[in-house]
Amino acid sequence: MDFQLSDEQKRIVETVDEMGRKEFAAQASRWDENHEYPWENIELLREANILGMTIPTEYGGQGRPLIDAILAIETAAKYCGVTARIIVETNMGALGCVMAFGTDEQRKLVAHRILDQGDKPAIAMTEPEAGTALTDLQTRADKKGNTYVINGTKHWITGGGVSVTNLIFVRFFDDAKELGIGGILVDRGAPGFTFGRVEKALGLRGIPETELIFKDCEVPEENVVVPGDGSEGFKNLMYGYNGQRVGASAVALGIAQGAHNLAIDWMKKRKAFGRSISEFQGLQWMMAEAEMELNAARLLIYKAACNARDLPNNVKLPYMDESSMAKAYTGHASFKVVSDSLQMFGAYGYSQDMPLERMLRDVRMFQIGGGTTQAQLNMIARSVFRRKFDLRK
Repeated sequence: MDFQLSDEQKRIVETVDEMGRKEFAAQASRWDENHEYPWENIELLREANILGMTIPTEYGGQGRPLIDAILAIETAAKYCGVTARIIVETNMGALGCVMAFGTDEQRKLVAHRILDQGDKPAIAMTEPEAGTALTDLQTRADKKGNTYVINGTKHWITGGGVSVTNLIFVRFFDDAKELGIGGILVDRGAPGFTFGRVEKALGLRGIPETELIFKDCEVPEENVVVPGDGSEGFKNLMYGYNGQRVGASAVALGIAQGAHNLAIDWMKKRKAFGRSISEFQGLQWMMAEAEMELNAARLLIYKAACNARDLPNNVKLPYMDESSMAKAYTGHASFKVVSDSLQMFGAYGYSQDMPLERMLRDVRMFQIGGGTTQAQLNMIARSVFRRKFDLRK
């Protein structure tokens, strides 16, 4: 078991770290304050071949393993959590589903949009009455000749209105007979597809969380990525979402590592009672615990990424239990690390003149989005006891 990065992985980290220091960090507060999507950063990442790293070579990508993308995500997040989230969604999530289960034409289309246009595919799952209980979703796609007609509403969709490509989770119907939950691609601008409310989120404000509204939205049947095949379709969609969870965990880890690094530098310079605050044992212990928590989270994330299972079309995505452990632990630990890092700055950390308060708001999302910590613990328990528990009782 080798914990050392390869020369190529070190190059990826160094490339993203340099961009982060020179470009992302200075602009992160702007994206946050103005609720502005970081188009400038997207172009930098696209030119550096960080977007779509995991896309197979036959579709123009580099065919890199998931761990390489995780390293880029973690590094970018030290400087800008929003930019790191975009790296997630251009390397896994909806992309993973399309590459594993989509048609050759779908794979070519999505790869082209990411690699050549910097598109961030959106994965549209959540509904007003279906969040953690995702199988309660009501958005439906009814077969009509060679098309599907979609009706329903999604909300809290990351990148809604920005993303050209949208993978929509729906209930498929044929002649009023329900076929099951699956996924279908709907392009921004499709007739009958509009956008509603943009949420006023606590953090990660540079990427919109948007309501998607479908009213008799007609799309061709060749847009189906995962058909409604009983429980099999939903299971296949969730394989793709396991990658999204590991990517989200890497964002949380990177934000926490960035805050920790800032605190260390500050503590060396800041004096109280005539000496550096890094000399106070109580504060040393807080930072030592943070160091342990960061490294524990990193090991869980890297393990989940490196152990990714084989899916169709040579796609590798993480197992449910390992992705859930990574997300549950990292979400909780990262929030604590950022909070403790802010504490080292005293009142300065509470000020908007410093990045700590933004980082605290940003990292809080990762105990909720992509499946709450409590939902992840339920899934881990399923693995521990090797059985499903009926949550509807």
